[in-house]
This record gives sequence, structure tokens and C-alpha cells, in this order.
Amino acid sequence: MVPGGRQIMRRSHNPTETQVYFVLREGSEGASAIHRAPVERQQEFWASRFHDAGWQTERFIEGMETSPFFYSQEIVQVRADTWSKGRVVLAGDAAHCASPYSGMGISGGLVGAHVLAGEINRHPGDLPTALANYENALRPFVNKIQGQVNPRLLRLAMPMTRRAIDVFQATTALACLLHIPDLAARLSKEDRGGTWQLPENPAPTTTV
Repeated sequence: MVPGGRQIMRRSHNPTETQVYFVLREGSEGASAIHRAPVERQQEFWASRFHDAGWQTERFIEGMETSPFFYSQEIVQVRADTWSKGRVVLAGDAAHCASPYSGMGISGGLVGAHVLAGEINRHPGDLPTALANYENALRPFVNKIQGQVNPRLLRLAMPMTRRAIDVFQATTALACLLHIPDLAARLSKEDRGGTWQLPENPAPTTTV
């Protein structure tokens, strides 16, 4: 963690490869728009925000400028009024991205695909009804997982000052020492989607 709401995360899967994640808490219009700029401008943006972060940051910035795997994105949720129009239908993150911090991106996409396939199978000759039922059935689940992402908690995890960083690290270290995350996981009785139940997926009515 670095003052200014900045985090650097590093992972190494093998001796020849290092994955680095720059995370920034910033609400400016420039930060929101940079992900649509050319890659060179995106890299300049991240380099300017982290150039004074210390540790191995200069090495990471140099690697970013030559890496073929560079990617920049804004952490957002997708909330669309409708998921279909005519014969076009949205699914997964395109319809209801809950943000990476939800931990439900892949799960949400798989659940949505299951529900969509089930409704098409249930109404093979009536696509408008199938798509309407898909949305009606899935909306409660999506609303639940999106609502579990608390922006206030995310801001607490991205401290802006050195003092706030020290307090955050001391608190999380104590929580880990007392095994509080493990205890919370064992005591959790509710699935991430709450009481919502996955609809039965009927077998196709016809075969090809």
C-alpha cells in the first residue's frame, strides 16, 4: 500500500514470469476515461500515478511498457434496464457485471447461462416469453450479488494516508492472527445469492 489510495500486488507463478497489479482509488474524470485511450496513454497514466511508490515499482513500470499482456480497466458494475431486445440478449458481465470485488463474475455468468438456456428450452417456439422469463427469474439473484459490494468497505481497503494504512494493516494482521476470516467462513450459512433458488433446467424438447 502507498499513500494516495494506491496498492501494488505482485504474484510470481514461475521464475521467469511476474504478474503485477496497480490499483488506484481515484474518482477524477481523467481516471475514468483513461481506459478508452490508446494503450500508450494508459501506460503513461499508470506510470505517472505510481512513479514515486518505491519498492520495485520502477521495475514494474519498465515491464509494463514492454509487456504484451498489459490491460487497464475501471472497477464498475453494469446495471442495464433490460437484458434483451428482439432476438438479441445480454448475458454474464455484459448484462450484470457485479465488479471483480464481488467474487461472483464467473459464477454469475454460469448461473445466467443456465437460466437462459432453461427458459429457451421451456419455450422453444416463443422467444419473447423465454427472454422475459430469463430476466424475471435472474434479476433477484443479480440484485443480491450486486448489492453485496459495499463501496464504503472498498474505500476503507484503499487508505489515502500513511496513518490510515498503518491502522488498516494492524487491524488485518490482528484479524488473521485470531483466525477471524476462517471463523466467519465457517459460520456463514447463506449462499452468495441469498435465498434465491436456481430454476430447474428442463431437457430440450427436440433434438437435432
